Amino acid sequence: MLRTVYLTAFVILSAVAGLFYYSQTRLVPAVVATTDLKVGAQIQDSDVAIRHVSPGSIPTGTYADLGLAIGRFVSFPILRDQYIGARAVATSRSADLLAGGLDIPKGYRIISLPIVPSSAVGGSLKPGDLVDVIAIPGSNKASGLLDQSSAAPVVIGTHVMVLGLRTDQGTTLDPSTSSRGIGSVGNKPASILLAIPEPDETRYSAALASSTFFIALTTD
Repeated sequence: MLRTVYLTAFVILSAVAGLFYYSQTRLVPAVVATTDLKVGAQIQDSDVAIRHVSPGSIPTGTYADLGLAIGRFVSFPILRDQYIGARAVATSRSADLLAGGLDIPKGYRIISLPIVPSSAVGGSLKPGDLVDVIAIPGSNKASGLLDQSSAAPVVIGTHVMVLGLRTDQGTTLDPSTSSRGIGSVGNKPASILLAIPEPDETRYSAALASSTFFIALTTD
């Protein structure tokens, strides 16, 4: 009797161990870059390949089919052997590319505002963040200092979506390097890309002519 019980328990435990081993060792397909890809480049067949890896080792959203990546445009710099997913590519070179895979509501516009890190959460903003935009009229645009005789700061946008940051050369500030600190070489933002409703265009353009901007990250 005991022998039968032991045998049954052994079979059950072996089956459980086998299932656990399979779940940990099974491989799934993932699309990776075969070469370094610059922002704006259209992905060709030779630029990507399928690699079979453990499910736990790939980022969420990574493509499992080459067809999902080929023909699309690179939104952020992609290094050789890096996984490719929806956030790294766009379907066109224009607005979709600037949006970096983020969903921009219909009727919205993409604009750029000049910033200095000290007035923009230290430059640590990333695509998808929501911010409040405050215009400071009559301020010294070169130094970012407020002229005490100028008009009071005005909130011109709330819960505005950040699409990205740009350097003073107009190149994309790679979000993956922002943690190195704002003083890092090639890591200093000079402008911010925002998605705003079309009716707000005139308000932003009027402020741009005579104001500097303070960007506050929303937490609600």
